[in-house]
Amino acid sequence: LHELILEAWRDYFRILKQDLAKALGQISFTTDIWSAENLHPYLATTAHWITNNNGPLKMRASLITFQYFPSAHTGDALAKLTLEILNRAEVTSKVCIV
Repeated sequence: LHELILEAWRDYFRILKQDLAKALGQISFTTDIWSAENLHPYLATTAHWITNNNGPLKMRASLITFQYFPSAHTGDALAKLTLEILNRAEVTSKVCIV
């Protein structure tokens, strides 16, 4: 089951990167950090962009990461991880705001 979930994520992320590459203009990002009931810290980042696909403009939003974040929640640690996430998604040249 673990491998099936990872394979599904890889397929999703591959298609998502293609969609992000076709975004009109720049891409914005939102990030949330929280602790679960067991006090394990997690980070989620969502990309927000506009497409048209030969039709009306459409706002899109998709999760680009959900991961364990055990590092100190400092600006430096968050900046480093954010850059890693944007590099992984291959969107550093399209960043508008995080």
